Amino acid sequence: MRKALVIGVLALGTTLAAPLAAQAQSFEVGPNGFRVDPNDNGRPRYRDEYRERRDISEREAVSIARTNGLDRVQRVGGGNGRDWRVVGEDRYGRQIRVTIDDRTGRVLSRDRD
Repeated sequence: MRKALVIGVLALGTTLAAPLAAQAQSFEVGPNGFRVDPNDNGRPRYRDEYRERRDISEREAVSIARTNGLDRVQRVGGGNGRDWRVVGEDRYGRQIRVTIDDRTGRVLSRDRD
């Protein structure tokens, strides 16, 4: 009787543990091919907007800032793998700061003082 109970508990334990072990690993297919990721935490590893690394220039950053309300540019900072920060005034004379992603050209923030 005891032997049957131990075998039953072991069978139940392995039945419940097998799906957990299968969920512990995930795989991804990305630019470097197929790979198994044992430390998957549910976050996407490969974002479509970063598929091609395309750093935007200072001139493009100023152009993007102008389309987002900047009229007179006072200073531009950033680039080289960081965010572009373009500071200036809008058409009413209020100071405005536009932060632009260096890779994609997406506007991250637009602050008016």
